[in-house]
Amino acid sequence: MTSAASFWPSLVASTLALVGLAVLSVTIGPDSVDPQYTLYQVRLPRFLTGVALGAALALAGNLLQLATQNPLSEPELLGINQSAVFAVVVVLLFAGSVSATTILMAALVGGATSGTAILLMTSSGAFPRERLILAGLTLAFFFGSASSGLLILKESDLFELLHWTAGKLSGAGWSDFALCTSVLAVAVLLSVFRATAWNALQLGEEGARSLGLDPVTLRVEMMVVTVCLCSVAVAVAGPIGFVGIIIPHLSRLLAGLDYRFRVPMSLLTGAILVAGADLLARSVIHPVEIPVGIVTALLGAPYFLYRAQRTA
Repeated sequence: MTSAASFWPSLVASTLALVGLAVLSVTIGPDSVDPQYTLYQVRLPRFLTGVALGAALALAGNLLQLATQNPLSEPELLGINQSAVFAVVVVLLFAGSVSATTILMAALVGGATSGTAILLMTSSGAFPRERLILAGLTLAFFFGSASSGLLILKESDLFELLHWTAGKLSGAGWSDFALCTSVLAVAVLLSVFRATAWNALQLGEEGARSLGLDPVTLRVEMMVVTVCLCSVAVAVAGPIGFVGIIIPHLSRLLAGLDYRFRVPMSLLTGAILVAGADLLARSVIHPVEIPVGIVTALLGAPYFLYRAQRTA
C-alpha cells in the first residue's frame, strides 16, 4: 500500500488505542478518599504528561535518525539524554532549590553539549554508522558515570535523584504537562513547515543539494529541535530511553517514508508507548512503582539489538 493508504487506518487505530489507554490510566489505581482530586490532580495530569513526553521523544528519535542518516540513532544511546541529566544533577546538587525554568535551561545546555558533538561527528564524515553509535555510547557512559559519581558524593539526596535518573512520571502535574506541551507544539509546527525540506535529506547530501538545500543547515535544524525535545523530557521526568528507536521504525512501517505522514503517526504511537509503559510501571507490582524509564528500556533494548543485527 502507499503511505497515504496505510496511514489513515493506522491513524484511526492508534487514536482509538490512545483513548482506551486514557480510560484505563485514569481509572486503574487504588481507591482514594477524594476520587475527584485523584482524577484531576494526580492521574489525569500524569497521563497527559506521559502522552506529551512520548510524542516529544518519538519526534526527537525520528529527527535524530534523519539528521545522522543512521537508523540506530537514539537520544539515550548517543548521550543526549545523559548529558542533559548530568547538567540537571549538577544544578540540583550544588545550586539548592531552583525553579523549573532553571532545570530546563540546565537540561538544554547539557543536551546541546552532546548534540553538538554528534552533529560535528556526523558532518565530518569520519564517523560511519557503527562508529557514530560507539562514540555516542561513550558520551552516554561518560555523562552517566559522572552523574552517578556526583550522586554518591551527595548521599542525602541519593534516593529521590536516583529514582529520577531512571525516568519517572510519578508526581507529574499540570505545570509539567504545560511545559512539555508548549515545547512540543513549537516542534510540531516547525516539523510541519519543514517536512518537505527534511524529506529531501533522505536522498542523501547530494540529493538535497540538487534541490537547492543545504544539508548542514537541515541537520542543524533537526538537531536543535531534537535537543529541545529531549531536554524538556529530561527536565520533567528524567531520561526515558529507547522510545526514539522503537517509534521511528514503527511509524515508518505504518506511514511510509514521507515525514508529512510519519510525524503525526510518530506522535500518536510515541504517546501510546510512554503512557502505556507508565500504566504498567505503576500497576504490575503495586504498591511498588517501577520507573517508567526501566519499562521502556526493557522493551527497547532487545529491539535495539534486533535492529543492530538487521543493519549489520
